[in-house]
Amino acid sequence: MMLADPPHLEGYDFIRTLGSGGTATVFLYRQRVPNRQVAIKVGNRPITDAGVRRRFHDEADFMARLSEHPFIVTIYNAGITADGRGYMVLEYASAGSCRDLMKRRQLSVDEVLSCGINVASALYAAHRQGIIHRDLKPANILISAQGLPLLADFGISANVYATGVMGFSIPWAAPEVLLGRSSGSEAADIYSLAATLFALLVGRSPFEYGYEVHDRNELAQMIVNADLPRIRRADVPKGFEDVLRKAMAKDPDDRYYSALEFARDMQRVQMREYGHQTPVTVEEVPQFPPQRVGDRSGSDTSQKAPGGGFGSVPQTAPERHGRRRIVLASGAAIAAIVAIVLFITLVLPNVDAVSGGRAAPTAGGGISSLGGSSRSPSPDDSSSDGSSDANGTDDADGQSSETVPSPTGLSGSYTGTSVTFTWTNPDPRDGDRYSWTRITGDAGDQEAKATLTDSTTLRLENVTDDQTCVQVSIVRQDRRMSQSPATACAVRR
Repeated sequence: MMLADPPHLEGYDFIRTLGSGGTATVFLYRQRVPNRQVAIKVGNRPITDAGVRRRFHDEADFMARLSEHPFIVTIYNAGITADGRGYMVLEYASAGSCRDLMKRRQLSVDEVLSCGINVASALYAAHRQGIIHRDLKPANILISAQGLPLLADFGISANVYATGVMGFSIPWAAPEVLLGRSSGSEAADIYSLAATLFALLVGRSPFEYGYEVHDRNELAQMIVNADLPRIRRADVPKGFEDVLRKAMAKDPDDRYYSALEFARDMQRVQMREYGHQTPVTVEEVPQFPPQRVGDRSGSDTSQKAPGGGFGSVPQTAPERHGRRRIVLASGAAIAAIVAIVLFITLVLPNVDAVSGGRAAPTAGGGISSLGGSSRSPSPDDSSSDGSSDANGTDDADGQSSETVPSPTGLSGSYTGTSVTFTWTNPDPRDGDRYSWTRITGDAGDQEAKATLTDSTTLRLENVTDDQTCVQVSIVRQDRRMSQSPATACAVRR
């Protein structure tokens, strides 16, 4: 492996080497003004190719666009050394990465949920700007001195319109990436985050944990073909495991539609199991899902604070309540009343509407305060699977404030054992799709299980219930959704 020498940079004093990888080396420097330690990532080779130079500038631009987010590592400066190597000046922390942390100890489930919500927030912020990470894994989630996770290394990230596989790490890659059917996507990033959280619970990547694999090719085959193993850890709630399984579905269309939807389900699990929620931190997105009316396991942000760092204990232990069933009658008149009740208790809590004002970013839900003075980046590295690793040792600008309307004329009818719902888009736009959810009578356990469709007709087969209710939202191409989904119930005559 070719190692880079620390460059002489005006205003910076070299301290030591932090780590080295196949494409870059990271050094610790002392910046003179302001006086602080920084990590400087330097390419191992001079930039002589126009494509490599473009990639270097892309990475710096990606980091600059995203580094204002509290859970993404900050870039201070970038440039070319005297001998032609690209470098970036990044914030430094001595607390290591999630890969290092999970090797030292077993994280609590609450810690992993907090980490997942925070990183999903960062991921959603990147996706809103059209940036795909492409190599999300424990080594690329760094830990600040305050115990907060930081998403790092956008070195192989790409704009969503880019094509061509640029690199990935096999244990964390989605099946479609390993098969060459995708060079990276939002769905693939969501899969990789879920695989990372799975590993934080069990100490190894999911398919290395569940199966005996002997080499990289066998591991890739398992990821593509084998069932996701069960988590053999008694304190992991079934609800959290179900969330991870959905995020790691083999078919990308069966995963969460967005990293925000993934974060919302983790918030619901955290509230139900631990009595508090780590806030979502995305500009113009509410920090907490709306509280469910009549469901004490929902969010009550006025009374319960978000989770803190390692070792924090919620002030109020979670209460265990029996499920509250809504009894649905089969008459058409009663169905209309039930639809209103369901809208209040089930639909509104699952709407991630863009608020009119800005939500103040709140840092919460740390992992572990391990010491150190600030947050740290790391180099690309050749990991055990032969891919680039950002840790250096081993392994949209805004959204429109325009309100998205609700579907109109939503209605349903039975034909034998099938139910057909139809609706109208009152303001159709290019790229519009529709998110639908079948509503059950269990208000206390209703989760986000939306399915996307391009059609304004929905047909459900083999329905045995005498009444079927759905909610439907319009989804714009920029991922904004109806603030008030349409709701209707079909009744068997």
